[in-house]
Amino acid sequence: MALFSQKRIATLAATIACVALSSPSWAAEHTRHAEKHVHGSGALNFAIDGGQVYLELKTPGFDILGFETIKTDEQRNLLQAAYKKLGNGELWSLTPEASCTLAKADILGKEDHHDHNDHGDHHDHGDDHTKHEDHHDDHEKDHDKHDSHGHTDHNHAEGGHMDIQATYVYQCGNISKLRAFSSSNFFNTFPNSRELKVQGLTNNGQVFVEINRERPEVRF
Repeated sequence: MALFSQKRIATLAATIACVALSSPSWAAEHTRHAEKHVHGSGALNFAIDGGQVYLELKTPGFDILGFETIKTDEQRNLLQAAYKKLGNGELWSLTPEASCTLAKADILGKEDHHDHNDHGDHHDHGDDHTKHEDHHDDHEKDHDKHDSHGHTDHNHAEGGHMDIQATYVYQCGNISKLRAFSSSNFFNTFPNSRELKVQGLTNNGQVFVEINRERPEVRF
């Protein structure tokens, strides 16, 4: 059983993006939704290719952790524990008859510190000192860009947003039997997540649907 290469994963991600472009109204809504960083609401993209299934989860860090800024060792430990939970292939239940097993899982956390200037009232130390802090923060933003796992040692953004992205690749022994997948385990594992906007590409066509803990299944 050959695992997906990074190039192949990138190709499938691009394929999913093309699905959105084929439905402009959905794509526009999906983009606005992502930009708003709405707590409780994330996005799930998927594609079926040959005998493999690719899933891409994008969600606010709050939905996974219950908080968004990493300031203490305890929070870092909770983040690592969350990564382990996210790496569990059983978060997504695929049609049993399709005989799918998790081949690869990658988790990425990223903090967005664009709100520094919006919260200047929390750092009232004089104009000159504030300018110095802003300059210092700019350097720290550049430093944080190199942290691919969300482990930032310089987090001064009171209102910063942390987003988490996870990708999964499943190898299926009988892909023709794949008719649906359920996210019940995901919602049960992460109760702060209330809904996922789903878009995907299957052998039967395109899928656009919203799922939640009451309606966790995607059928195609």
